[in-house]
Amino acid sequence: MNNKLPRRFIAKKKDEIALFFSHGKKFSSPFFILFLLPREIDSFPKVFFAVSKKIRGAAKRNLIKRRMREIFRQHAPFKLVPYSFGWIAKERILTANFKEMKKDMIELGEKAIHFFNRV
Repeated sequence: MNNKLPRRFIAKKKDEIALFFSHGKKFSSPFFILFLLPREIDSFPKVFFAVSKKIRGAAKRNLIKRRMREIFRQHAPFKLVPYSFGWIAKERILTANFKEMKKDMIELGEKAIHFFNRV
């Protein structure tokens, strides 16, 4: 059984990612910056994961991105809402363990979704 996040969900193209910065709403927490972008109901939710270049070493950045993808994949409400997510990990993420990272990412995502739902 394949439990990976499907490729069709991941935004890779430059113009797809640029939409998050130009039209998305920015939210912040101690470990992450989140760009939330409303999407069409019939389209797939797009998501991108990035890590600050201030974190030295590609292996560390890749580990953080793998963890972010796994948290996103496991948390079903992120895939059910009509929004696309752009996650950027801050340099401070190096001090967090997986449990703290997961808690912060889920809380930030839910805060952002709640903000859009009340507007």
